[in-house]
Amino acid sequence: MIGEDYLQTRAQLGTALYALTSLAHDLQATPETVETLQGLNASLREPFLFVVMGEVKAGKSTVLNALFGKDFCRADVLPATDRIYLFKYAAEPKDVAINEHMTESYRPNTFLRDFNIVDTPGTNTIVPEHQRIAEEFVPMADLVLFVFSITNPWGASAWEFLNLIHNRWKKNILFVLQQSDLRNAEEIKAVKKHLEQTAREKLGSSPPIFAVSAKTAYQAKTGDPAQRAALLAQSHFDELEWHIGQTIAGGESRAGKLRSVCQSAQVIVRELAEKAKGAFATIQKDNDRIQQLGGVLEERKEQSLRQVGGVLWSLAQNFERTQKKSEELLAERLSWGRTLQLVFRKQKWHTEFQESIDEQLRETLKRQVANSIELLETDLKGVWQQLHENIQKTFASEVPTPPAPPDFINERDQLLKRIELTLMERMSGHAIEERMTKMFDDAAAWMRVPAVIAGAGGAATVAAVLAHVAIIGITGSVAGVAALSGAAVAVVKRNRILGEFRKHMATKREEILSPVEDHLRHAITLFYQELGGTFLPLQAFCGAQRKIYEPVLMRLKQLDDTFGKLGSELGVSTTAAQEG
Repeated sequence: MIGEDYLQTRAQLGTALYALTSLAHDLQATPETVETLQGLNASLREPFLFVVMGEVKAGKSTVLNALFGKDFCRADVLPATDRIYLFKYAAEPKDVAINEHMTESYRPNTFLRDFNIVDTPGTNTIVPEHQRIAEEFVPMADLVLFVFSITNPWGASAWEFLNLIHNRWKKNILFVLQQSDLRNAEEIKAVKKHLEQTAREKLGSSPPIFAVSAKTAYQAKTGDPAQRAALLAQSHFDELEWHIGQTIAGGESRAGKLRSVCQSAQVIVRELAEKAKGAFATIQKDNDRIQQLGGVLEERKEQSLRQVGGVLWSLAQNFERTQKKSEELLAERLSWGRTLQLVFRKQKWHTEFQESIDEQLRETLKRQVANSIELLETDLKGVWQQLHENIQKTFASEVPTPPAPPDFINERDQLLKRIELTLMERMSGHAIEERMTKMFDDAAAWMRVPAVIAGAGGAATVAAVLAHVAIIGITGSVAGVAALSGAAVAVVKRNRILGEFRKHMATKREEILSPVEDHLRHAITLFYQELGGTFLPLQAFCGAQRKIYEPVLMRLKQLDDTFGKLGSELGVSTTAAQEG
């Protein structure tokens, strides 16, 4: 393949440049940067331009067909109908007449992606229009192949045109002595020598001259692969191809273009890398600040939860004070006289007593809870305000719309309702009333025995007095003992009732404070979860950006290495690439 090394380097550069353009879009590079990259891509894709000239029937089309191993040029065009043909690539073959003297011929030959070919009419048939068109292509050409027939390389028209383009444009010109298979080695050597002398006389210098058989070379490339090497050697076409490859690859115009593209790409890679590194550093910094704010929020949560302990301690103190007053009141109610009344009649005052204690306790705790929740609300408002200010200060650009504050009033009311329901539930049970009733009934039953004995002893004593019987001492003693026994039973039962009441109140305290604690802790936990949710969009944003920039930075590093390696091969100085 002609210029294989050059084309391979260009393909590697183009692939890297395409990847860089894609990254530039991903990083939202400036329009100027994207436009520069598109221009670099376009300049790389610009095909080589070969112009082939020579007299009629010199074998120009055959040389081109042999060069590319494809029969894409018509080798049998008559001079009277000859035109300038510009061969380009297209998926479907077609010919487009530009004017009466020029045709653009599109062919699906892949090499035409890299090489545009201008096949001109014979110099001895060129009309002024032909010459003008040909002169437009020559200044842009990477290579001008001037084909001579080895049977007659002395045509005056060829030398006139050569003199024009050589003096005006100093292009890379090669002389191709076509149809060398029609001459022997000595004759070929003589013709080449004469051609060199003529070129020096007319042009001042002699271009490289290659005597080839294009027909044999074409057979080598399109025929039996086993004969390819032998036929190419016989045609001497491989020498011509090697020289063309070296010429286009080493030409300052094309090589300089590759160096320029590589150098510009290196500058853009490093600019984008700096931008990406800066963005990634910002993401890292934001992530660290989120972590710090999360730590602060966790500390404040612990502080708020510790306040629950203070609230519970305060509630417990109020409960104990209420309980103590209730015990004192109950002790008064269980005086000796009132206890004895249990013997003779049932009383329901203890039920009313319990209900009043529960009501008093419920109201006391309710007020205490309301005050505590109000203080807790004030504290949580301060936490939210502090967090909100920190977020606005730190992430103002990432959070253009500040988060709405929690509905503290509604949440406070809901919490109070839940705790109120808990207090009513825990204090509306009838277990203590049933227990107290049973104890009062039990105490009455135990006290009735000594009371009956005492009453019987008293009656016997009266009868004895009336009968003047000596048994009066005995019955009096029995009554006294019974009275003492009744008093003892009353004291024991009274103490048991007070102990049971105390035990019940201790149980009730745990039954009340435990759910209150759960409600408060749950409310605080939900509040801080809601605050933590403020960070979720930022955390998600940072996470997404990390996933974007980490591979981008890696790809930029790989591209920098690729352009650096290509630049080294092309001779781009490191200093020039860095200074851009």
